[in-house]
Amino acid sequence: MASTNQASLNTSVPLAPVTESRGPSASDDSAKATKPGKVAGKKKSKSDSARDMRKLHWPSIKEAQLWLLHGERGGFAQVPRTLSLISEVVIKHAVKAKTGVSSAAGSTYNVLWLHTQGEGISKIDIEADAALEAGYGGERGISTFRKHIRVLKDLGFIDFVEESRGRVKWVLMLNPYQVVKKLHEDGFVDKRHYAAVRERAQAIGSSGELEEADDAAD
Repeated sequence: MASTNQASLNTSVPLAPVTESRGPSASDDSAKATKPGKVAGKKKSKSDSARDMRKLHWPSIKEAQLWLLHGERGGFAQVPRTLSLISEVVIKHAVKAKTGVSSAAGSTYNVLWLHTQGEGISKIDIEADAALEAGYGGERGISTFRKHIRVLKDLGFIDFVEESRGRVKWVLMLNPYQVVKKLHEDGFVDKRHYAAVRERAQAIGSSGELEEADDAAD
């Protein structure tokens, strides 16, 4: 009997393996934070958001009915988003402040941007056509167009090469932000209109352009 008790006392009982306790890992947190079907940190592009709004508000409209930049479609121009503000507000008031007279040179500035070829160059093949685009018809269309590009050059927005008989074909489009800043510093663009350009530039992610204008001035 004693031997039996002794044997039972000597029998070893297997112990559960000891594991080291640890806190939650980064991978655990990542797994909890990322829900199935969603990509962490993924943000919709402006194009995707615009497409969603179009489908929400105009569900019956097809892409064929829209003028979309994709595939091999041409006929688009690269212009600054502040163009209308510069052409219709800044140029209008700058000309008035500098010369004392009103001018519609802003419409010519729009046309020049729509004829850009890249590398800061605008090409005017037929002045009469460009004048009509700017709203100058009739016999004085070309002369009005030429007058306004000289106004734009005097303000500092452009430079151009004058060919025979006063014809203008090649136009250099200078950085409009640098020009607007200089006009403001020279007193030809008031604080209110300059602030409007700054605010719009900031809204479209181009506020750095005016900072570059500071560097260029230095």
